[in-house]
Amino acid sequence: MKTRYQIMAALLCMLLAATAFAAEEKPAQPQEFKHRVTGLFQPDRVEDLGRLLAQLPEVKLVSVDFKSAEAVFSYDAAKLGGGKPEKALEHLDNLVRNASRSTFGIKPLSATPREKLAPVEIGVFGLDCKACALVAYEAVAKIDGVEQATASFKEGRVTALIDGTKTRRESLVEALKKAHVEIPAKQ
Repeated sequence: MKTRYQIMAALLCMLLAATAFAAEEKPAQPQEFKHRVTGLFQPDRVEDLGRLLAQLPEVKLVSVDFKSAEAVFSYDAAKLGGGKPEKALEHLDNLVRNASRSTFGIKPLSATPREKLAPVEIGVFGLDCKACALVAYEAVAKIDGVEQATASFKEGRVTALIDGTKTRRESLVEALKKAHVEIPAKQ
C-alpha cells in the first residue's frame, strides 16, 4: 500500500507535468506595427505596395496613409525576426526590398515630430513616366533629413518634408540636378 507521502509526491509530479504542458510555448499571435514606407512617391504606389505584400504570406498590410508615408503591418515579430523580435523591422525591410527590387523599403517612424518638419516644393521638368518620377523621388528621399518625399510626373513637382537642422532646400535641388532632373530657372 502506498503511503500518503508517495501519493502526494505522485500528485505533485502530475501537477508539475500538467503545468509544464500548459506552459509550453503557444504560437505567438501576429501584432500590428506602424512603420514608415519608402517608395510611396505617388498615390498609385499604395496599390503597388498592396499587391507586393499580398505575395508575402508572413506579413499582412493592414492600412496605408499615403500623406504620411506610413503603414500598419500585421506580423509575428519573433517569427519574422528569426526568434529575435528586435530584428523584425530589419527582416521586413529586406523582404520588401527584395520583393520590390528595392523600389519600396520599410523604416522606423520618424523621431522628429511632424510639426517640426518644413515642407519643400520644387518644380521639375522631364518627369514623363513613373520610372522618371522614381528617379527624382530617390534622389531626394535618400538625403539625411528628408523624412518624406513625393514626385509627380503629372504635376511636374517634387515635394518633401525636411528636418531643417539636417538639410536644406538647396541640397534637394542639387541632388535632383545630379540625377539629371530638369529644374526651371525661376522657382
